[in-house]
Amino acid sequence: MARVPLPESKLRARRRRRRLFVLMFVFILCVLAVGGLALLARASFLKITTVSVAGVETLATSTLQSFVKEKMSGYYAYLFPKDNIFLYPRSGLAAAVLSAYPTLKSAEVQAQDFHHIEVTVVERQPKALWCPLDASEAEGACYFMDEEGVVYAPAPEFSAPVYISYRGPVAGLPAQAGDALPKHYLSPPEFQSLSALADALAHKVPTETLQSVSVDDHRDTRVRFINREALHFDLLFSLDDEAGDVFERFELALTAKPFVSRSLYDFEYLDLRFGDKLYYKLK
Repeated sequence: MARVPLPESKLRARRRRRRLFVLMFVFILCVLAVGGLALLARASFLKITTVSVAGVETLATSTLQSFVKEKMSGYYAYLFPKDNIFLYPRSGLAAAVLSAYPTLKSAEVQAQDFHHIEVTVVERQPKALWCPLDASEAEGACYFMDEEGVVYAPAPEFSAPVYISYRGPVAGLPAQAGDALPKHYLSPPEFQSLSALADALAHKVPTETLQSVSVDDHRDTRVRFINREALHFDLLFSLDDEAGDVFERFELALTAKPFVSRSLYDFEYLDLRFGDKLYYKLK
C-alpha cells in the first residue's frame, strides 16, 4: 500500500497559530502579574522597619532585634521581599529564635501595624544544674536546667552551692556540647516528680544540704546529703518508684531503731530500692 503525506490544511494551521497566540498572551499576562505583585510587595508602605522585643531579662534586646532583621533580609524566589508585612515568615522566625537561643522557653511574633512587628519571648528560669556523672561542678562542666528538666545553657562555677545538681545521661548531649542544646534530662513528668521529691527530702532534713541527685543507666537514683564537715550520706531508690512511696518509706526509716540513736552521717547509705525491705550500711 502506498503512502503520500498531505500538506497541513489552512484551518488546522490557523488553529495552531491561535493556540500559540493564546499561550503567549497568557504567559505575558502572568509575567506582568507576577512583576506587578513583586513591585507592590516591595512598596515602602508594606515594609517592616521596626522590630521590638518584649520579655527579655538576660538576653540583650539589640541582639534579638538584629537576629530577627537578618532572618527577614532577602527575597523569596528573588522576587518577593521577606520583610513585607504580609509575607514575613512569622512561624519560621519564632522557630529560628528558639533554635538560636536555647535560653528562651517560648517565642511569639505578632504584627503591630504595617511597619512594626513584636517578638515576645519567655526566658527559662534555672531550677537546678545538670552535670555529667563523672564531672565535678567546675566551670564549663555543668549546665543550667529549668523546671521541666530542659538543659539549656552552660553554668558558671559557684563559690557555694546554689542549686541542686542532677547527674546522669542526657540523650544527644555529650559532656561538652553547648551547640546541642536544649536537651531533656529525663522526661518532663519524670523530672518534675523527681525534683518535687528532692525538694521534699531537703525539707525533711533541713539541717543538712541536699547536694546532688544522680540517675544511672539502670534508673537507680542516688540522693546525696552533705554537712558542713563534708561528711555525706546517700539515699538510694529506683526512679520507677512512686515519689510519694519513696518519701513515706524514708520517713518510716528515720523512725526505725538504727536511725533514731545515730546521725545520718554514721551511715554510708540507706537503700529503699527493695520495697518494704530496708537496707543500710554503717561507716
